[in-house]
Order: sequence, then structure tokens, then C-alpha cells
Amino acid sequence: MTEPHAEASVRVVDGFYRALQAKDLDAFARLWAADAVYRVPVTPDGVPGEFTGREAIVAGLGGFFSLFGEVRFTWDAEAMADPRRVLATWEMEIELLAGGTYRNRGASVFQLEQGRIARFTEHVDTAAFLALFSARAATAHRFFGLLGEGDLDAWGELWHPQATLSASYGPPGAVSPIEGRDEIVTAYRKLLAGYEAFGIEVTGVHAAVNSDAVCVQYRLHTRGAGQAGSGERAAVLRFEDGLVSSWHDYAAGVAGSAGGVG
Repeated sequence: MTEPHAEASVRVVDGFYRALQAKDLDAFARLWAADAVYRVPVTPDGVPGEFTGREAIVAGLGGFFSLFGEVRFTWDAEAMADPRRVLATWEMEIELLAGGTYRNRGASVFQLEQGRIARFTEHVDTAAFLALFSARAATAHRFFGLLGEGDLDAWGELWHPQATLSASYGPPGAVSPIEGRDEIVTAYRKLLAGYEAFGIEVTGVHAAVNSDAVCVQYRLHTRGAGQAGSGERAAVLRFEDGLVSSWHDYAAGVAGSAGGVG
């Protein structure tokens, strides 16, 4: 009696990886129990480690699918002593729509109930996962570091030629958005020339999981025309070809006109 149950369990797991490879969310959804639990015990900061319920699991995967081009999986699945449980080892290679290839490998344990996945636990190469986001985060750190130092030549090299810069605030007459790398750098040369001191303190950098966005939290410190000011900021950077293609700046308690646009 055990062998037929084991074979059925392995077929469900094979269907799981075929659905991933085809990016078939409907087929993927049909494999899960309504109250299923999806767990990844070790994840990078900011990445959910658990989804509960079929709808949440499918929605979470759908967010990743929006980033993916071609998906290639190889896997080996075998039933465990309990025929409702299956161990799978796998490798994947994904062409990212934003450019580049994401590769990872891992092991997953499936527990099935009535022919559907009830519990899923996955262990992945977190270093490979982090590598997908670390380059953008590093660029964001350097971007604000160079701006705070006033090194606009090096800062300008991080911008995409067709970049845009905009802000949710600004003094009367401020231009937003500013379009084009050269125009942005020129605007900041004029802006910084009006300050005796201009500094930026980065307090957080968070790369998005399901897009190319990076959110940067920072404090802006300025002094000029006999006045000193500081304010909390949040910037959303987006990237193209490894360069900043857009910066939208948000402010709380704005002091002065500096920041995303001045």
C-alpha cells in the first residue's frame, strides 16, 4: 500500500517544479491545501520567512514571477519513510527581466495531506539570494556618500543618461522632475554652491524583493545664509543597466529646500 502513495506524492512535487518552470500560477495554486504553510527558515533581512494560506503563498510567488524571464529548474524528488513526505533537491537558473541571471540551489521538504501540499520547508543558498540585491544596495550607499561629500563628478557617473529626479516637496518655483543626468548634476552644483555645509547621514538601505527599487532612509544636514537645518528623508531609487534611472524623494519635517530637488 505504501508504494502507490509514495509515487503519488512524488508526482505532486514534480508538478510543483514544472509549474514553477512554466510560471503557471494556476497550476501552482492547485497543488496547495487552503491552509498550507510555506516556510523558509533562513532568509535575508526584509524577506518574509513564512506564508500561511494558499492565497498568500500564490500572491507571494506572483510577485517574484513579475521579475522573471525564462526559468530553468532541475530537481530530484524522493519519498521519505512517511509516504506523505517528500525530499527534493534542486537547482535553478532564472533570466531576470531587468537584466542578469539569478542562480540558486537548495533542498525542500514537502508534507502532503489528501494529495495537496500542506507544509513546505525550503532551505536555499542565502548568499546567492543576497547577491541579487547587494549590488544595488552598495550603489545606493555610494550614491548618497558621494553626494554628502560633494563629489558631484563621481556622483554623476552613477546616474543613467536618461535619469529623472523628482520630489514630493519643494519651495515655490522649484523644478520637478529634472530630466537627464547632465541636468541633474548641473542643478546640484547650483544647489550645493548655496550652502556653507551640506551633509548626508544614511540611516537605512533596503533593497526591494519584488522590483528593482531601493529605499534609502537618510538625514540631511545643511548650513547656509546664517541658518542651520536638518530633516528626515526617504528616497526611492530605481535602476537601469546598474545605474540610477530615477530618484523620488520624500521628506518629513522639511528644513530648507535641499534634498531630492532644490
